[in-house]
Amino acid sequence: MNNRLQSTISLCRRAGKLLLGFDQVKEAVEAGQVKAVFVSTDLSDKSKKEVSFFCGKHNVPAARLPLSKDEIKEAVSKGSGILGVTEDGFAKILLQQGEALPVRED
Repeated sequence: MNNRLQSTISLCRRAGKLLLGFDQVKEAVEAGQVKAVFVSTDLSDKSKKEVSFFCGKHNVPAARLPLSKDEIKEAVSKGSGILGVTEDGFAKILLQQGEALPVRED
């Protein structure tokens, strides 16, 4: 399953519909450009809370993918624990593979 998931992420990147890194993703969420946000399994709890907070604030779905930062790096040649997807189709496919993060608004 991870190979298929990595392939989807790679395709999303090649299509120009993938954002990587906390700052870039947060800025795009605030601008209303992101359809969904994804985090790696090895992202810190603090970062997961921050992602849950800003996604909840802007009503953007967030999920944990069953991939580590290293596995994401294999797919897109750049290590990152936070991904933003700007296209509905890719977002729906990846949301089906992920585990929803709890929405935090505190």
